[in-house]
Amino acid sequence: MNKKSSTLQFHFNKLTINLHPEVYEPAEDTFQILETIKISPKKKLFELGTGCGIIALHCAYLGANVVCSDINPYAIELARKNFIANKHLLSGNVDIRYGDLFSVLHSKELFDVIIFNPPYLPTNNYDTVGKTGWFDIATDGGHIGLELTKRYIENVEKFLSPLGKAYVLISSLSKKDKINQIFSKCNLKYKIESQRNYDDEYLYVYCLKRKV
Repeated sequence: MNKKSSTLQFHFNKLTINLHPEVYEPAEDTFQILETIKISPKKKLFELGTGCGIIALHCAYLGANVVCSDINPYAIELARKNFIANKHLLSGNVDIRYGDLFSVLHSKELFDVIIFNPPYLPTNNYDTVGKTGWFDIATDGGHIGLELTKRYIENVEKFLSPLGKAYVLISSLSKKDKINQIFSKCNLKYKIESQRNYDDEYLYVYCLKRKV
């Protein structure tokens, strides 16, 4: 990754990524996912919570056909801006949709790869940052940090192709017994694809697959 050229824009490989104060800025968790996922040309990919769109655009740059979504209207506007700025570099398509998690999909849409970097910080009502609350949505994982992660794991199988892979990032700040409870109730195989230590926490990228 190249260093940021300003607080409003930076470059990742050949992509130019614009930023917005009410949209989560790519950080260590973002780049850990980018380094972990395996993307092939022509694959169908869905990214939830796309934010500025860097993951979706990188995958389209590698040739994947991407659907991405966000519930933050500022993120949708920003992702579209970044798509237009980088469209000439992309080998795959990008379809940007506004909505909550899997609600943006049709019931029969299946994907080879599904990616989610969820809000994972355990929070309470006083842990707010952004002026409108939209930034907070990108970081607020509920009181145990797994609120949206749980919904993702419970529903991702419905939209995963038979040989597809789903990725999700989970923090060590969430209780391990709660994480295990969520996984024990899903009909998926799972393993940790990467783990990194960042000061006071570990971040894990899990890969989920259908059980044979």
